[in-house]
Amino acid sequence: MFKKLHLQLTAFCALVTGAILLAMTCVCLFILHADASRQSFLSFEKNVASAVSYLGDQSIVSHQWLLKLEENYHLQISISDGDSPLFFDFLNHSEATQKLFEKAREKAVREGRISSLFGSKNRKVAETAAFSMKDEKGYYAAVSVIPKKQGSLRVVALYSLAGEKAARTRQNLLIFGVALIALIFLAAFSWFFTRRALLPVEENRRRQTEFVAAASHELRSPLTVILSSLTAMQGAPPEKQRQFAANIQEEGQRMNRLISDMLALANADNDSWSFRPSEAEPDTFLLDVYERFLPRFREKDIRLEIELPKTAALPVKWDGDRMTQVLEILLDNALTYAPAGGCVCLSLSQTPDKTRIQAADNGPGIPDSQKEKIFQRFYRMDPAHHDKTHFGLGLCIAKEIIRLHKGQIRVQDAPGGGACFVVLLPSGQDRR
Repeated sequence: MFKKLHLQLTAFCALVTGAILLAMTCVCLFILHADASRQSFLSFEKNVASAVSYLGDQSIVSHQWLLKLEENYHLQISISDGDSPLFFDFLNHSEATQKLFEKAREKAVREGRISSLFGSKNRKVAETAAFSMKDEKGYYAAVSVIPKKQGSLRVVALYSLAGEKAARTRQNLLIFGVALIALIFLAAFSWFFTRRALLPVEENRRRQTEFVAAASHELRSPLTVILSSLTAMQGAPPEKQRQFAANIQEEGQRMNRLISDMLALANADNDSWSFRPSEAEPDTFLLDVYERFLPRFREKDIRLEIELPKTAALPVKWDGDRMTQVLEILLDNALTYAPAGGCVCLSLSQTPDKTRIQAADNGPGIPDSQKEKIFQRFYRMDPAHHDKTHFGLGLCIAKEIIRLHKGQIRVQDAPGGGACFVVLLPSGQDRR
């Protein structure tokens, strides 16, 4: 499922980014070409104006000058003295070009760009009109009438856009080639980005599947005992019935604890856990928990010690019920793994910024490879451990409670061997 979703997200991201890239490329090319066309036309007008100004000042126009003008400005020029074309036209321009000259003259007169191609005795300055020949694509044209003492010179200049179009085509291909390469890189980035984005989702789904499987297994065990005990109670003597009833009650309480833990984690996942902070004295708080657990440790021949600061501890703000639950989880865990005759130490230390609570035992300890895994749901360091009071949920519940308090919980090696759970909480901070 995730592979298909990965492909779909990659295709979607590539298509969206590709469409945006293509649209922006087209917009940029349109603006670039429009500006280039405007600059090209202005340059054409400037060149024609220079030629007209020169012609207006000269009484003799040489053949060499006209050839040089056409070469330098990439123009084709036709000059007529009145109605008589100069011999230059017949020598250097083809019949097709001469037809273009004629069309340019007719267009200028038809559209009113030049009042008349015939000189007027009252004309004092040259009259020039530059335009694009839309009916003859690929040409700029300029028609000018230059007054002279004897009549006038009629000048038609043509500028072919074929070279510019070829350059723009090469430019377009280059830009679209770069855009295509960019699209390939975007598609590759989308592939890796969506993969990384899906990894937490895939991992979460895997954990949910494992959680459901583990929860089903944990619930099935007491349920099997309950059903088998109910079956065995039928026709059993009173003494056996009381034993079966006790088994049913014990397994029912076990199921109740498991369901309570699962609901607690579900509330933590939904951020719907109730949090009621109040000011408390951490040393008094730890001492109460110590006294409550002391008889249970004595029953198992395990020594429980407590270390408190010599001076009064700074008050902190936390949820007392939740913190009691955390300490019960840590001490219950230590009680399970500490050997008979062993020792568990509960300690408190403070700085102006942090409150540190430690629960250390001299049990078998926790390998470095499993120090992070023990906070996962239903994880047991020793799968063969069959303690019915532990489901592998306590430490992850403790971690969620500490996260709710904006603190940290971790496990490290105890100085004399064993495991030491460390809880770090902010001191003197209101976390409402």
